[in-house]
Amino acid sequence: MKTESLNVVIVGGGGYIGFHTGLSLWERGHKVTLFDIIEPASFWISRSSIFTQTTKSASNIPRTIVYYGNGEGNRNQLRFVEGSLLDLNALTDAFLDADCVIHCASYGMSGKEQMPAEWTKTEVVNVKGTENVLKGCLTAGVRGLVYTSTYNVVFGGQEIIDGDESLPYFPLHQHVDHYSRTKAIAEQFVLLTDGLCQNVNKNMPRAPLRTCALRLAGVMGLGETRHLPRIVKSLELMKFRYGYGESLVQFVTLKNVVQAHVKAAERLLSHPDFLGGQAYFISDGVPINNFEFFRPLMEALGYPYPDIVLPMWLIWFGVYLIQFTHSLCSKIHPGLTFTPMLTPAEVYKTGVTHYFSCDKARLHFGYSPEQPNDISDAIQYFKKEQDKNGIKPEGNFLANIVFICIIFTIIVIFLIFL
Repeated sequence: MKTESLNVVIVGGGGYIGFHTGLSLWERGHKVTLFDIIEPASFWISRSSIFTQTTKSASNIPRTIVYYGNGEGNRNQLRFVEGSLLDLNALTDAFLDADCVIHCASYGMSGKEQMPAEWTKTEVVNVKGTENVLKGCLTAGVRGLVYTSTYNVVFGGQEIIDGDESLPYFPLHQHVDHYSRTKAIAEQFVLLTDGLCQNVNKNMPRAPLRTCALRLAGVMGLGETRHLPRIVKSLELMKFRYGYGESLVQFVTLKNVVQAHVKAAERLLSHPDFLGGQAYFISDGVPINNFEFFRPLMEALGYPYPDIVLPMWLIWFGVYLIQFTHSLCSKIHPGLTFTPMLTPAEVYKTGVTHYFSCDKARLHFGYSPEQPNDISDAIQYFKKEQDKNGIKPEGNFLANIVFICIIFTIIVIFLIFL
């Protein structure tokens, strides 16, 4: 069924989820503005239906890029507008005449960004930035807001089996990372704003702002830059597994992330009383062990599936030692910081069973995950890159020595403090 043509602004439209969601909405006939401080990656553009672009001169503020597509199909505009979600005026200007906003900008999701030295920036972007998005929506008279949230708002290390949206928020003070804490705060702001309106002109009352939140599992797919490249770089040292038993987790691949955002945005505008104020879990729908999920990637790149299973206490001690070292280095000099192999929150996410039902999303806006747990396109890409660069991982003596030294050091330090 064809939906009305919408004017959609995507905050974080230069990012992985934002760009591909915007591209899909544009291909469906909607007018789309990608709002971000960074442009979409050229790799994503080269694989899309976009073939040309024009850029205004550098003197234009905000800087704007207009994209065009092949053929005569879609005459609506797809454009990128440079701006920060911390600039309320820029946000409000971008939202003028918008029917719907999708807010998928965030900071602190993984790796180095999760270290305590980054917590101030994480709070500013995730909490203050979301407050600005809400204020901009209300001022501009936007009718719908879809917020990209995370499983972490209800998960903090406890086992969850087939959870649903009735679960309470995980206590804020018990989160081991500031990303999860700030995303929970921001999501509550968004859902509590549902139904509010700011009638600037009493003679022309505006429709209320309706909101919903999509709680995503770990996002994977070709072109994803936060997780997969970091995992590939770590494969030389991935000589072990860990987890409480055969722990099961969930992932969500790009096509399903995009599907959820597109359907939620269209449905929120057409049936606001149905979706307004609601949160939805979004995943590929099939729980899987974290290491089994990445097993095809390991084997395709020539790395053996690890047989060694380390106890969780050793992993915990190691990641907190790394976090302490990172904090110490950041105080000495910012240039001494590094990207950790694992963070405390990532140990929870990968080693503790937690998965959720997508039934509510299926019922409310027709979400139907396709090709669950399939990252074959990303595996093919990394295999080609490996062959092109002549990388031969088998028998890497140095990697084995480094691994042994790391484990030995952790055990010695643990025994000293015991």
